[in-house]
Amino acid sequence: MLLSLLMKESTKALIKNGPWNKGKSVGQMAPFTPDQVQVIRTLLQTEEKVRDLALFNVGIDTMLRASDLLTLTVTDVTDHQGAIVSEIQIRQQKTGQGHLVALSPATQESVADWLLQSGKRGTEYVWTSIGNRKTETHLSRGQYANLVKQWAELARLNPKRHSTHSIRRTKSAVIYDQTQNLAACQQLLGHKSIGSTAVYLGVDQRKALDLAKRIKL
Repeated sequence: MLLSLLMKESTKALIKNGPWNKGKSVGQMAPFTPDQVQVIRTLLQTEEKVRDLALFNVGIDTMLRASDLLTLTVTDVTDHQGAIVSEIQIRQQKTGQGHLVALSPATQESVADWLLQSGKRGTEYVWTSIGNRKTETHLSRGQYANLVKQWAELARLNPKRHSTHSIRRTKSAVIYDQTQNLAACQQLLGHKSIGSTAVYLGVDQRKALDLAKRIKL
């Protein structure tokens, strides 16, 4: 009787409020594959979206959280001569810990192109929404999230399956797939615990799925 009453109340609540996950993306956002990364890069180059290409490249290379990626300044990414650095030392906003990230030569080149086009310098934010006009405001998380979904659509991918975490997870997922080195991924992502890295990359889930595929019934 009690169970029946609880089920009725639950049904009423569902009808009244709708499903808890209505309109929400449930589960981890998919990382981009290496092929998808190349497609997006090529399309951004073709459409001459200099800022977007630089932002995409830095996001993929550094694996930074949006809060750290979006607040990078010109000083963070250049040396005393104005050249783009190969390594960036930051303090993570979430953990308060120092964190070192690297930029590939191709990414350095794309950032240099953006700084040249935008005329940004000194303590100005690298990523802003109004091109080369002066602003003290960096891209918001919402603007960045919308850009990622636009990039996914550009590559004819489902934007509902991709978010800013797709950018952060992409390179670390490839590194784990190729090396199985979870500790290295932990360091690269700036996680406090290796357990957090395993969950973030879906390592346990992936192992379980691989095991399930090998079992024949």
